[in-house]
Amino acid sequence: MAQSMPEIRDLIGSRIERFVIQARLGSGGVGEVYLAHDSVLKRLVAIKAIRREHSQDPSFHRRLLREAERASQLNDERIARIYDVLESQSRAFLVMEYVQGETLRTRLGKPLPTDEFFHLAEECLNGVAAAHACGLLHCDLKPENIMITSAGQVKILDFGFACPLQSDNTQSSLTTNTTPRGGTLGYMAPEVLMGHPPHPGADIFSLGVILYEALTGLHPFRSDGSPTAARALTDAPHPIRRPVLAGLDALIFKMLARSPAERYQSCAEVLADLRSVREGRAPAALIQKPMAKSRPWRVRAVTAAAVVVLLFVSWPSPTPPPPPPGRLLAVLPFQPADPNDASTRALANGLTATLTARLGELAESYRLQSVPAPDLRAQHATGAREARDLLGATLALSGDLQPSGNTMRVTYSLVDTASLRQVQSAVITQESSNVFELQNRVFGEVLNSLDIQLAAEDQQRMKVRGSVQPGAYDAYLRGYGYLHVYDRDENVQNAIAAFQASIHLDPHFAPAYAGLGQAYLQEKTRTAEEITLARQACTRAVELDRASPDGEICLGMLLRNTGKYEEAVQHLQRAVQLDDRLDEPLRELAWAYESLKRLTEAETALKSAIAIRPQYWAGYKWLGKFYSSHGRLDESIEQFKQVIKLAPGNFSVYSNIGGIYAWQGKYAEAIPYLQQSIAIRPSRSALSNLGVASFYDGKYLEAAHAYQQALEMKPDDYIVVGNLAEAHAQIQGFQQQSAAEYERALTLTERELAVNPKDAVILSCAGLYAARLGQRDKAEQYRQSSLSLSANDPHIRENSALILAEFHQDDLALADLDRAVREGLDVFEITHKPAWQRFAVYPRYWEITARREKK
Repeated sequence: MAQSMPEIRDLIGSRIERFVIQARLGSGGVGEVYLAHDSVLKRLVAIKAIRREHSQDPSFHRRLLREAERASQLNDERIARIYDVLESQSRAFLVMEYVQGETLRTRLGKPLPTDEFFHLAEECLNGVAAAHACGLLHCDLKPENIMITSAGQVKILDFGFACPLQSDNTQSSLTTNTTPRGGTLGYMAPEVLMGHPPHPGADIFSLGVILYEALTGLHPFRSDGSPTAARALTDAPHPIRRPVLAGLDALIFKMLARSPAERYQSCAEVLADLRSVREGRAPAALIQKPMAKSRPWRVRAVTAAAVVVLLFVSWPSPTPPPPPPGRLLAVLPFQPADPNDASTRALANGLTATLTARLGELAESYRLQSVPAPDLRAQHATGAREARDLLGATLALSGDLQPSGNTMRVTYSLVDTASLRQVQSAVITQESSNVFELQNRVFGEVLNSLDIQLAAEDQQRMKVRGSVQPGAYDAYLRGYGYLHVYDRDENVQNAIAAFQASIHLDPHFAPAYAGLGQAYLQEKTRTAEEITLARQACTRAVELDRASPDGEICLGMLLRNTGKYEEAVQHLQRAVQLDDRLDEPLRELAWAYESLKRLTEAETALKSAIAIRPQYWAGYKWLGKFYSSHGRLDESIEQFKQVIKLAPGNFSVYSNIGGIYAWQGKYAEAIPYLQQSIAIRPSRSALSNLGVASFYDGKYLEAAHAYQQALEMKPDDYIVVGNLAEAHAQIQGFQQQSAAEYERALTLTERELAVNPKDAVILSCAGLYAARLGQRDKAEQYRQSSLSLSANDPHIRENSALILAEFHQDDLALADLDRAVREGLDVFEITHKPAWQRFAVYPRYWEITARREKK
């Protein structure tokens, strides 16, 4: 195995003809599977790199070509397609359809729910039946070769090594081969294990093992916690000890019959009995041949008079109960009629964002919640289906904005995201000089479409917005639109200019000052002058309208971002008092409390934000991040899984879960979540987490490749730059590059410290980067500063130990490491870091790690 690892790693980033290898997806008995990009057809594919010993075997190569040709002719939606077979560098490569989703293996930690089990069983049986109808046997069915997409579709993988159905004469001539031609031992039928050629019943046996696992969470022939292939030759499968639908256990035992003659002869027979069980009827095949008489083990008899009751036990769920029912509305970005009209686009974006904000204020009283505009953009949701899959929205509002002479026309439609049926549509025309009234009319029409009648106090509250100068509100709305699309540098400047224009037209318009202050805070460089301008704008907003929370929120954000946490808390508490319907100031308040180490109050604030908008997935995500940052990892995963329940297509939360599992050293759990995240949409966080998982697994080249991809998305992420430097430091020949990357990481942290010199995490990282560069005085200064702010943080304490270790102050390093472990640092984070390997000679090092492992 050790000899093949360099070869595997070297494929990452390489090109096989027109395919660029991006990442390793997994491995099998005859090769490794990679994710690759087709540079000609511009699509992702999966490529299986056949091991050299097989690629250079002429008989294996001929069989591969013959069977890949047959597999490529399969045309069933449940089967991943075979595209091509390539030869390069003395190896064969099988090009296959890349299926985005997770393998069934990741679902088998516990029994599947009833509906999910039957859906899986029917889809698998139909897919295998389609292959058999084309004259092909799969020969390697196992949970790793069954994918489940984000939409719940089942896809059977790896038909590249299927074998043809043999006639009786052909089969008899092959029985002298005593070596199984392929497959995975724990899923191979007894006759195949004994050297006989496979037949349809062999695939049915493999499916029986899979369905037993899906029903019980365990392998039918397990021994001391693991499956043993030999037991399929001599022993009966273990009884199914959980209550199941009448006849289901007998059906699965018939699939697992040791003798092929006693097994189901076709997938169609299994499907017919499976549907009978589901519908409460007695399975025909089991009545005609009672299993208790023909099998060497006993099963429960099935009678036509059996009473069918749903007897599945209630398994504890790791996620909290679902939020109360309600409607979650996604206001999709309104579009200008002319896509090149930047000014109208900004106005459309502002209309979208303000409409979303106003609807969001109705959540508590009217069972309506809205998805914030930044979340829609962050998740790239541009249609009703994406709003449903990525954000859990039940309704989607979209519209077009078209200026025409002195008028502005809005055409909007409201869509039910489940059925994609249009609920309401309308056209609204208004004088373009009064954009505020146009917004009010759209708001009113949408409320009518949703059958919402505002109470008198809410009607009054909604009316007091806007400026006495229509042009001022128009400029404000454009600034608001630019501010919510700040991924382009020029948009922040455009927002500042628009807010300044609004203030020029109406010097007493408080929302424009609050918007201007927030725009200055969005600047990437955020100079001291811009911080001063932001403070002036936010303060003026408060002075002009002390009844509005906008200025207080603006000041709270400013003070939190500049390290003045106590002052930030005061302003944010004031914002909450002014309007307790808003969740934004509660989130900002939570981060300020967290910086002050007032963790109970921070947690309470985040939970209060969830209570305001219980169907909004991001509230659970923020709480999950809070838990993870304070070592409450199981609670964190519970919150993240609640996000998946509300928004199953949310790519970032899969990355969060995968990242936590990776830090816990649970690679089997981590990798599928990270792959699912990247499959939905490649993101910096998922790639970074994949780098962490690869690094801790000792795969430094793969880690570096993942970090480099992450940095393509955000080059100034100092943590990823530092991680890349650490990965390159472990690879021979990359030491000079590693040093340059540490220099870059240190520069980035010092730039952040110029804005907020009291961030303990950044100080700690800066110290470590300086130490790795041999800058002892600077490293010690940053180390001491970080500890003075957060001495009890286990990660900051470990960084202190690593800094001391760089300068061979080993006794002090071990003392800090000991304290980090006492504060909650996981031993896994120590034992898998190369920096600690030389400490294995110290008895105290083993005492520290052993003590934590016993907890």
